Parts: sequence; C-alpha cells; structure tokens
Amino acid sequence: MPLYIIIWCLCVIPTSGFSRLTDTETQNVTLRDEAIATKTDVFKMLLNQETLIRMSLVKDVQSLMKDMIEMKEKMTTSNKRLHDAEKEISSLKIDKHSLKTENQRFKEQAVKFQENFKFIGQNFSEIQQNFTIASFRGVQYEATVNEKIKEFESNASMVLYSIKTEVNNLSVKLLDLNKHTTELNMSVSKMIESKLTEFSVSVNKSVSEINHKLLSSKDFHTQMVYNLSAVENDITSIRKMISASKTSVGFTVGTTRESPYWATKILGFDHVITNNGNGYSPSTGKFTAPTDGTYVFFVTVNMYIKNYLYLDIVHNDRSKVRTMSHQSASFQTGTNMAVLQLIKGDSVWVSRYTGHGYYSESVPITTFSGFHLSNNLLLQT
Repeated sequence: MPLYIIIWCLCVIPTSGFSRLTDTETQNVTLRDEAIATKTDVFKMLLNQETLIRMSLVKDVQSLMKDMIEMKEKMTTSNKRLHDAEKEISSLKIDKHSLKTENQRFKEQAVKFQENFKFIGQNFSEIQQNFTIASFRGVQYEATVNEKIKEFESNASMVLYSIKTEVNNLSVKLLDLNKHTTELNMSVSKMIESKLTEFSVSVNKSVSEINHKLLSSKDFHTQMVYNLSAVENDITSIRKMISASKTSVGFTVGTTRESPYWATKILGFDHVITNNGNGYSPSTGKFTAPTDGTYVFFVTVNMYIKNYLYLDIVHNDRSKVRTMSHQSASFQTGTNMAVLQLIKGDSVWVSRYTGHGYYSESVPITTFSGFHLSNNLLLQT
C-alpha cells in the first residue's frame, strides 16, 4: 500500500510542474532529466525496500504457518488430553457412585453390627446370670457331694467291719469244710464200689428180663414189621419233600447302593440273593408267576435320611398294600406283607406311591421277597 502512494505522488508532481513552466521549455527539459534520474534512484530504492519487505513478510508468513501447525498439533494433543480427562472424570464418577453404594452398605452393616452387639451384650448378661446361678449350684453340689462322701466313708467303715466279721466266719466254716471233705474222701471210694456193684446187678437183671421178653413175645415181630413199613413211608415222604424243594418258587432280592433322589415308578432290585424258579427279573423289577397258586410277598424299605417314601406292592397294575417311611426321624423303615392268589403269568412288583430317595448298604437293607405258599405247605405235610 505505501508503494502505490509513492508512485502516485511521483506521477502527480511532474504534471503540475509541467503545467506551470510552459514558457520556459528548455529549463523544463533539464529539470525533467534530473527529476527522472532522481525518480529512478528513488524507485530502485523503493523496489529494494519492497523486496526486503516482501521477503520479511514471507518469512513472517512461514513462521506464522509453523506456529499455526504447532498450534493445531497442540490443539489435537489438548483435545486428546481433554477426551482422556473426560473419560477419567466418568470413571471417577462411577467410582464415586460405587463408593457411595459401598459406603451405604457399610453403614447398613454397621447398623446390623450394632444391633448384633446389643444382642450379644444381652446374651452376655444372660450368660453372666446363668454363670452366677451355675456357680451357686456348683457350690451347693460340692457341699452335697462332700456330705455324701462323709456318709460313704462312715458306711464304708461299717461295711469293712462287717466284711471282716464275715471273713472270720468263713475261715471257721472253711476249716469245718476241710475236715468234712477229708472224711468224705475216705468214704467215697467205699460208696462208689457199693453203688457199682448194685448197678451191675441191676443191669444184668434188666438184660435177662429183656431177653426173656424178646423170646416170649409174639407181637414183637409184628411191631417191628410195622415200624419198618412206617420208616419206609417216612423215607418216601422225605424224598418227595426234597424233590418239591428243588422245584419250589421263591426269591429274595435287594439293592446294595443308596439313591437319595430316586423318584421313578418301579423300584428295581439289582442284587439277587435267591431266585428259585427264575420268577424275578432284575431288568424289569417284576416277578412273574410260573404256576397258579397262593404267593406271599414281603417288602422292606429304608428311606434316605429325612426324606419321606411310600411304596406299594402292585399286582397287575393294582396296588394291594403300602409301606410308610415318615420324615419325623432319620432313616425310617417301612415294611408290609401281602398274600396273593396268582394265575400263571401274573406280575407283582414294588411301585413308588409318593416321596423319593431310599438308603441301603453292601449288605442290602432295602429288600423284596416272595415265595409260592403251596410248595411250602407240601413240605410241611
């Protein structure tokens, strides 16, 4: 801007001078040349100054650009730090909220602790009172014990005196007994000899009488034949009984492990103790009658700790009898028995009515048994 002002001044001054000196043309030419030379020098100086000014301005602009870049970088760093600070502030707010919550919880716990301390104080007072009562009773008990000890000592002295008296009496009796024993030893041998003689005479007499009766009795032979026939009949009956026992139907099964949460329908017994006739199936838990007849069944169940369990003996899907193991005490045992008339192919099993869990051990506690009653009646006949 200053450069334009200077050039404008240079142009205006010669024009005004030229208009004023129209009459002296020669002088004007000389002055004009000098003015042009002067203007040229001034113009060069101004150009140099402008160049210097421009270079200075370029340097200033570059410096300003660097400052702007640095300011932008600083602004970016500041924004990043501000963002981090905001995050940290948010985290601190969350921590503050959690600390307030925890502080509130601590206050509530402190209130509970104070209440517990009050309760403990009351209990401690009661304990002190009980301790005072107990110490007083202890003193009374100690006095009673001391009295009983004195009484025992007095009684013991009397008992010892009586024992000594009895010992003296026993010693006298022992002396008498020793004397009597000596006398008996002398007479026993004679008595034994006499008794043996009398016994031998009596035996000889009895033998002779028996021989006489055997020879003279006509009914003896008939009686012997009858007895032999009865013995043969008994042997035949025994053989029939043995044969019947081999073909008898009966079973006893159990379970060798506990099951706290058992709650299925049919209770299966995996441990077979006896299974004559193979009527019981461990895979299905059911007994199938191989023949018609009357059968007896018995079930025992031991519930698990304080569960409760009700079991039924079921005949062809119809419950006949029920066991009860109540939870009023631990490991309650429920038992029941049923006498059932079965047809060949009928099934009998143990079913859960309600409750759950049973207990057993390696030697079964929870068991199920049954047998064919007709065969057992045959054994008795």
